[in-house]
Amino acid sequence: MNLLKRIWLDHTLKRALRQHRCRVDCGTRGLRGKVKLTLERHVKLHTVKVFSKELRIGAFTDIVSNTELRDVSSIGRYCSIGTNCVIGQNRKQHPMHWLSTNVALIDQRLEALPSPPAHWDVTPTTIGHDVWVGRDVIIMEGISIGTGAVIGAQSLVTRDVPPYAIVAGSPAKMIRFRFEEPLREQLLASRWWEHDQAELAQLPTEDPEAFLAALARLPHKPLSDATVQVSTSPLRVSR
Repeated sequence: MNLLKRIWLDHTLKRALRQHRCRVDCGTRGLRGKVKLTLERHVKLHTVKVFSKELRIGAFTDIVSNTELRDVSSIGRYCSIGTNCVIGQNRKQHPMHWLSTNVALIDQRLEALPSPPAHWDVTPTTIGHDVWVGRDVIIMEGISIGTGAVIGAQSLVTRDVPPYAIVAGSPAKMIRFRFEEPLREQLLASRWWEHDQAELAQLPTEDPEAFLAALARLPHKPLSDATVQVSTSPLRVSR
């Protein structure tokens, strides 16, 4: 991307982000390669690198600096992701059965092949709503992280994590669930993350059971699904 195009795109992106109350500290420099990034309102991306070809991030999600978003297709609403994380790490990036594990040599060889090896396909990682990922976590590609899950700091996640589970370690293992099963099912069924945040803040979020009872008495006022989208190929910012 040449300098003039980058300046124009950064200016357009900054204006669109301001209207949606979003924050992307890295600007277009954080978008690596052909990227299509869709952000709902109030998303905060600090100094983050985005390698995903297509990624949607839900409202009120906050991703701290030095995190890499690689093969990941969706991150839900109200997620909190710590610093120095890698989400969607490609398991095949350094194949040990090849001559060399060097990425530059591997990438050049892949370009020379008429088609990539049959096993080379990558499945994107998906992250549900209200997920808390501690710092220095690596989540491999093809993993599904359920809504309400907690990933302990410095964990290596190699398998799916169910909703409201707490996992930690390398590889990450189940510690416990945040709530008993009936409450977990009620929280998922309520889809509380689809409600307006100002409405949610007036309810007793410190007591999930009381919160659900209060939520059931309120008329549904959905959170706005307006988005800002930035694409590097072609160069475009749209709302």
